[in-house]
Amino acid sequence: GQPIANFGAIKHKLGEMTTRLFAVESMVFRTAGLIDAALSHVNYESQNEAAKGAVFLGALEEFAVESSILKVAGSETLHFIFDENVQIHGGNGFVKDYPAERHYRDSRVNRIFEGTNEINRLLITGMLIKRATKGQLPLIEAAKKLQDEVMTPSVSTPPGDGVLEVQGASAVMFKKVALAVIGLALQTYGGKLSDQQEVLSFASDILIDTYAADTTVTRARAAADAGTTTAALQIDAATCYVNDAAMRIDSAARSALAAMTDGDTLRMHLAALKRLLKVTPVNTVVLRRRLADAVVERAGYIF
Repeated sequence: GQPIANFGAIKHKLGEMTTRLFAVESMVFRTAGLIDAALSHVNYESQNEAAKGAVFLGALEEFAVESSILKVAGSETLHFIFDENVQIHGGNGFVKDYPAERHYRDSRVNRIFEGTNEINRLLITGMLIKRATKGQLPLIEAAKKLQDEVMTPSVSTPPGDGVLEVQGASAVMFKKVALAVIGLALQTYGGKLSDQQEVLSFASDILIDTYAADTTVTRARAAADAGTTTAALQIDAATCYVNDAAMRIDSAARSALAAMTDGDTLRMHLAALKRLLKVTPVNTVVLRRRLADAVVERAGYIF
């Protein structure tokens, strides 16, 4: 005698669908803005076609890593949402009388064309490492600096009371975990790292969640500063995403470390991971319920 959207299990789905879409949308906005900024100095009237083409290619190459992240995250989020949509519809989601099954079938190919998601995962970390070995990115130096930081006893400073301060600090932790995993991979495999596709994929999953977490926090903070009407819900979505990203990053990092080391060395790196990744879980049930209620009230995506 009531809509199924009143039930917690369905609210969880609607809230998670909204959170993941918010994260991907935020990354798209950010990356597009960065590319626009890189092209802002182009004089479309005076520059010849060859010069403009070189600038465009340079800008696209600069953000190739982010583009691969978006291809993977976008296509997998799309399919997750359509899969949950079928589930929410129940049997009606599986028959042609409703659009849910067509959306589900059409979304599947996105993880294959325009570069399979497996290839893009290899590219994400691979391109960063390639830039580092060419001296274009101080990745190796940063990894060594992080090693010294982890080995040096220090007292952590608790986050402030500002908007999403805790989540912003978590995003910084995620970056350090990504750096630690990639740095260890370079030390372990050197020039043969390209053969270790599993490790590269683990590292890329960490990078995807890191970029998404950092971007959602940045967007929600900007919304709060601007007094946007959906600011509170954006904060909920960012908080929810960062909380769950921490668990995924911890799992991926542990898998990568176990693939590269064992015994006492593995235990040492796991202890370092525990120092780097200190995230206290939050009540995501109440966050997802607020997001779901807003979705039902609007009868659609709320941002």
